[in-house]
Order: sequence, then C-alpha cells, then structure tokens
Amino acid sequence: MKSRALLRQEHGETPSQPRIRRDLREIILGAQDNLINVLATVLGVAIGSGNAKMVALAGLASGIAEAISMGGVLYTSTSAERNLHRQAHGGAQSAVALKDPIRAAGVTFVAALSAAAIPLAPFAVLPIRWAMVAAATLSVLALFALGGYTGGVTGRRWWRDGAQFVAIGSLAAIASALVGAALKVPS
Repeated sequence: MKSRALLRQEHGETPSQPRIRRDLREIILGAQDNLINVLATVLGVAIGSGNAKMVALAGLASGIAEAISMGGVLYTSTSAERNLHRQAHGGAQSAVALKDPIRAAGVTFVAALSAAAIPLAPFAVLPIRWAMVAAATLSVLALFALGGYTGGVTGRRWWRDGAQFVAIGSLAAIASALVGAALKVPS
C-alpha cells in the first residue's frame, strides 16, 4: 500500500505546497458563492425596503445559513466523491480518496462566513445609501482579488479570472437589485 505522501506526489501535490492551493476549490466555493449571495441579498433588501435593520437581518441570516449549507454540501459531496472513487477502484486509495470531507467542510464554512462579512459590514457603520455603494465596491474588489489569485495559481491570466468573478457577482447583484426595485415595500 502506498503512503499518503507518495499518493499526493503522484497526483501533483507536494508536501511544501501551501494549504491555500490544496484548498482552492473549497475556498472558491465558499467565498465566491457567499460573497455574491450576501451582496445580492443586501442590495435587493436595501433597495426594496430602505431599512438598514431589515438589510442587516436579511444579510446576516443569509450569510450564516449559506456558510452552514456550503460546509454541509462540501462534506457530503467530498464524502460521496471519496466513496465513489473507492468503489470504482476496489478500495484503492488515491489523492482523490484522501481528500478529507471534514476539512473540506471546515475550509468552505470559514471561507463562506468570512466572505459574508464583506458586503454586510458597511451597513453597520454607514447610512444605507453609502452602505450600498461601499458594499458593492468592496465586493467587486474582493471578487476581483479572489478571481485574480485563482487565475495566477492555475496558470491562467489573472485579470481574466478576476473579471470573470466580477461578472458573475455583478449579474447576481443586478438581478437582486431589480427585484428589490420592482417589489419595493413601504418603509
């Protein structure tokens, strides 16, 4: 039976490889998804209600629920992937089979929860109109940085991946803002 270190080396992982590179999938799934989700939520609720307390409630509830959900999804999907691989290869281990579902869930949860704070924080300290601008600006910068880092690590053009992350986030934020504007509730 091969050692874990040997299996990881055979699949392109090295002992000196930074954890952030090994956890890239989990970080992207947690951070990108929850950053976009909470940004869309706070913009839609801010435009639709004009009430900072409603924005804080909706954004916080959404951010926490999404972090828990994403962590759970990564746990179950990593476990399923691991079990499927073992079944297909007669119980043999590989780098895929060595991916720890608990670690995947934990990294995703922390990334998602951390990212949720980015669009939510401005609403704690700024008037609602300025908070919307700050939330959108900070979120676009964070999405571009995350995408740029991803592109750099994967050998792609960093600015293209940064722009791709921003485009995806912008589409969701605009859709939610339009829902907020269309279904505006009296304050």
